[in-house]
Amino acid sequence: MRTHYFVTLLQRTFEILTFALWLSLAGCTKVESEDPPTASPILGQPGSAALTKIEEQNLSTVVEIAALVQRMADANKYRRQLKALPDSAFKPAAELLIELRQGAGLNYAVEKLIARSSENTKGYVKAALVLFPIERYDLYRYLKKLPDINLQSLDTWAKQTDLYVPQAVNHSVANDAQRTIDVVPLIESANISVFNQNKNVKATVEYRKTHGDECWHQARQLSWEPVQGILTGPIVFLQPQTSYEVKVTLTDTNQATEVMQTQFETRPNKPPIDPDKIYQLSDIYTGGTLDLEALGIEGTATGWAKIVGDPSIVIEARKGDKNSIFIGDNSYVYFENITVRGGRTHAVYAENAHHIWINQCDIAKWGRQPNIIKNGKAYELQDAQPINYDSALYFKQSGVITIENCYVHDPTPFANDWSDGHPNGANAFLAYANHPDPAFKGQIILRNNTFKASAEHRFNDVIEGRKNAESLGGFVRDSAIYNNTLAYANDDAIEIDGGQHNVLVYNNDISHTYSGISAAPVRVGPSFIFNNYIHNLGDQRGKQWAAIKVGGLISKPLGQVNLYHNLITVSRNGITASRFKDDETFWMHSQNNVIITHKNANKVGFNIYDPQGFSGNQSFNDYLFNLNAGKAKVKGSITQPYQFSEQLNRPRASDIYKSSSTTVTLPKCDRYEIDNFSQRRGAQFIHGIIPVKD
Repeated sequence: MRTHYFVTLLQRTFEILTFALWLSLAGCTKVESEDPPTASPILGQPGSAALTKIEEQNLSTVVEIAALVQRMADANKYRRQLKALPDSAFKPAAELLIELRQGAGLNYAVEKLIARSSENTKGYVKAALVLFPIERYDLYRYLKKLPDINLQSLDTWAKQTDLYVPQAVNHSVANDAQRTIDVVPLIESANISVFNQNKNVKATVEYRKTHGDECWHQARQLSWEPVQGILTGPIVFLQPQTSYEVKVTLTDTNQATEVMQTQFETRPNKPPIDPDKIYQLSDIYTGGTLDLEALGIEGTATGWAKIVGDPSIVIEARKGDKNSIFIGDNSYVYFENITVRGGRTHAVYAENAHHIWINQCDIAKWGRQPNIIKNGKAYELQDAQPINYDSALYFKQSGVITIENCYVHDPTPFANDWSDGHPNGANAFLAYANHPDPAFKGQIILRNNTFKASAEHRFNDVIEGRKNAESLGGFVRDSAIYNNTLAYANDDAIEIDGGQHNVLVYNNDISHTYSGISAAPVRVGPSFIFNNYIHNLGDQRGKQWAAIKVGGLISKPLGQVNLYHNLITVSRNGITASRFKDDETFWMHSQNNVIITHKNANKVGFNIYDPQGFSGNQSFNDYLFNLNAGKAKVKGSITQPYQFSEQLNRPRASDIYKSSSTTVTLPKCDRYEIDNFSQRRGAQFIHGIIPVKD
C-alpha cells in the first residue's frame, strides 16, 4: 500500500508543484520561498528517473539503490549527466533517494542527512547537485546558510559538479543581506538586476527619461534567474546617451511592497575621443600587420584613441602574418572607416582587451588557404586539423566591444556542410567575451552590420561563440545583436550558446543558413530573442534544420530563453529541440511569434518541437501553422493558443510565407501585450523587424 500511495502522491504533486514552481521562475506565480518538506523533485532529472525506477523495481535498501545509481551512471542515457558523480557518492546518493522517496523536499533531505552523518557531507552534496541539476542552485544557496557547512569546501564541490559560482562584478553590494539594484546600460537598452531576492517576489519595472518626460512607462516584469538568485531583465528601445530613471516595485507573497529607484545613462553613439590621440591611418601604417601594441596606441576611459581610415589605404597582412590588425590587450581604441584584407587566421584580433569600437569597416579575404580537401573538409597543411574558427573579427577573452556599420564578406576558406560532419570553416565574428576582469565580461554590441558570404563559398557560422557549454562562454552577459543582415552559412547564423545572461538578439534579417539562431544551452540566462525575421533557410545543399534551436537544460543547466514577436517562415522547423550532450530538454517562454512551416514529415515541419515536454515551457498566443498539414504542427504543450482563430487558415498563412516583407501585422491582443517589447501599428502587433522610425 505504501508504494501505491507514493506513486499516486508523486503523480499528483509533480504536476501541481512543478508547474507552480516554474511559472514562478517566469515571474507569473507565487510559491513558497523555501523548499517545503514534502516537495517532489522536478521531472526530467536523473534523480527523478531514479525515483521512478526505485518504485518500478520495488527497491528499498541502500545497497540495492546504490547499485541502481551505478547502473544509471554506466548507461548511455545518463552517462554524461552523472559523469561528475564519483563512485564514493553512490551510497550517499542512495540514502538521499530514500529520504526523497519518503516525501522529503531536496533541501531538507540533504540537511537532514548532513546532520545525521556529517562525515558524508561531501557525498550527500555532490549526489544532490548531480542528480537534481535543475534544483541545484536553490540547494546551493540553501546550503550556504547552514551553520555547519564549510563554504570553501561547498564551492569546491559545486565547481566539481559544473555548478557556476559567479564572481563579484562591482554591484556595490554592502553585504549579503542588503537589497541592491544594478543597471548595465548599453547604447539602446539597459539590463536591470535586483540582488538578494527570492523566486516568490514579483518585480514590476517603470522607467522614464530624467529630463522632459513626466510619465512613467511600463517595462517588462523582471524574471527570476535561478543561477545567480536574482531578479533581472532588460529595458529595450531606449535612446543613446540619455539619462533615465528606473523604478522597481517589489511585492512579496504577503503583498508587502518595497520601491527601489535609481538613475542610469545609456552609452553614447560614439565614445569620447582624446584629441591628442587621433591617428590618421596614412601616418601610422606602412604595410603588413597594423600592430597597436608595437605602436603603443590606446586610450583611457575618458579619452579613447581614434584611428581614422582612408578609402585609398587597405590594411593588408603580408604572407604568413596571422592578422591584419593586431590589437593585443590594448584598450579604449576606436576605428573608423577602415578596409582590411587578409590575415592568415584572423583579420582583426585582440586578447584580454576591452573597450574596442569598430565603425564602418570592410573586411574580406582572411583565413587559411584551403590547400588540401579531405572528406569534404578544408586543410591548410597535410598533418593539421581542419581549418576552423578563422574569423574576420575575433576578440579572445575580451569585452565591451562595439562593431557597427561593417561589411564582412568573402573569407578565404570555405565551410563544409553537415554531409561531411560538423561544419568547419570561417566566421564573420567569433564571440568569447570572458574577459579576466568581471567588470569587462560580455557587453558586446553588434549592430547595423552586413555579414554575408556567398551561396558557393559559405561561413561555418556567421556569428560563432567559443566555449558554448560554459557559463562564461560566448557573449557571456549584457550583450546586444541587432539590426544586422546575416546570410550564407553551413551551420548557424548566430550562436549565443553559453552564459546568455541578458543577451538580446533582435531586428536581425537571417537567411540561407542551416539553422537560424542557436541558444543551446542557456547556462545562466535569461536571453531574449525578439523581432527577428528568419526566412529562406538552407545550406549549400538546400538542407535546413531549425529557425531557433534550443536544448541542454538538464546536461548544462539552468537558464531560460524568451522568444517574442519573431517572424519565422521556413520549410522545416521553427523552435526546435536539438540534442546537446544527449539532452533535448529546454526552458522557453514563447509569446506572440509567427511561425509558419511548409514541409510535413517525421521531425519535419514542426512549428514547435519539444519532445521532452519540460513543465516550465510556456507558449502564449503564437501564430503557428504548417502549410502542408493545413494546421499547427506541435510536439509539446501550448499554454494559450492563438487568440484570433479566423486568421489561422492556409490562404492567410501562405500569403505571409510568400511575402518578401520583413514584417507582418496581425491583430493585437491586449492580454498578451509584452510591456516595452510589443510594438504596435494601430490595432495590430508588428512581428519581425521593427521599421526604423523617422
